[in-house]
Amino acid sequence: MFYEGTEKRLEITVKKKNLLQLPEAFWEEMLAQAETIILSKIKNQHICAYLLSESSLFVWQNRLLLITCGNTHLVKAAQFFQKEIAREEIQSLLFQRHQAVQPERQKTTFSQDSLLLKTNLQGTTQHWREQYQGDLFFFGRLADDPLNKKTILMLHGLSGFFSRRLEAGTACTGEIAATLAIKKFFPQLLIDQFTFTPKGYSLNAICAAHYLTIHITPEKLSTYLSLESSFAAYIIEPYIKHLIALFSPQKSHLMSFSRGNKNKLEVSIRVMGKR
Repeated sequence: MFYEGTEKRLEITVKKKNLLQLPEAFWEEMLAQAETIILSKIKNQHICAYLLSESSLFVWQNRLLLITCGNTHLVKAAQFFQKEIAREEIQSLLFQRHQAVQPERQKTTFSQDSLLLKTNLQGTTQHWREQYQGDLFFFGRLADDPLNKKTILMLHGLSGFFSRRLEAGTACTGEIAATLAIKKFFPQLLIDQFTFTPKGYSLNAICAAHYLTIHITPEKLSTYLSLESSFAAYIIEPYIKHLIALFSPQKSHLMSFSRGNKNKLEVSIRVMGKR
């Protein structure tokens, strides 16, 4: 059975509304539009992190980040939010799709999604068609917020003994956590994790307003690991090196977001080589 591990991302910032005050039923209804559900959550005074049946949702006072995989219909979650929250309240909206392994299984294309988003928001698009393939829609202006600078790691074609155990579904949550060594590299993190049946693994971790999330899809035809974090590069890069050494991927992409000139979104992509 094939499962699409490649993600779609929705990130929205608002001006004045406190998203942490919205009831959980609001997020459940929004997630239902994308065809995913909440499995568990962790929180502190800055952030609430939901572990989902397909990836993760993070909610801050003025921001949300929804990451989904599989055949989810993420644009519908974006439309739900736009209907429930006043248009004037949205400061920025980022909708991103990495290239799916089997795009024909997805409910829509990026072109269809961006046309729907443009009915309410006049954003711009970016496209990549070289070694990294993906599409991005962006509306608004970025505020001066450390969370606007983030790192996304994508590892394709995982290999090695541990990867084979994940693919076979024989690694328990304790073994996965110990091998990934999150606590060794980030002892301060509050962690929520879930091992799927028959296989697959997701982790959310938070510290103050910062987050880290890992998702592993150990499908034989498309073994895949993604990591996303708001931690500074000098903090996250040693851990990225650990993951690359552990999984020896066929190809690796490192994407970073930051605030460029005139508060615009700046995206950089680094191809980290093939095995």
